[in-house]
Amino acid sequence: MNATRERPEIRFLTSGDVSAHERAAAERAVRDALAGARGVTSVQVTLSVVADRSLPRPALAQAVVELDGRRVRAQAAAPRIDEAVDMLRERLAIRASSLQAG
Repeated sequence: MNATRERPEIRFLTSGDVSAHERAAAERAVRDALAGARGVTSVQVTLSVVADRSLPRPALAQAVVELDGRRVRAQAAAPRIDEAVDMLRERLAIRASSLQAG
């Protein structure tokens, strides 16, 4: 099978202070979460960090995935972007596996 067909390019939108390292970590996390998923046709990830120290969770990680013709969305907010990405990985994996199990 063609690996490119099974793993579509991940499109990214970023805002705020998001480094290339954090973007790469998010890409790995999303690929890990979707490793067992079949029928993934598109993936968009949004990473955002608001520069406001008064906010309890200024970092947001969100993924929207086209999976078997259905749109699956997961997101997480946290104090730091790496924490938000970790939570996103878990939530996306659960949503993708439950959709394909049902």
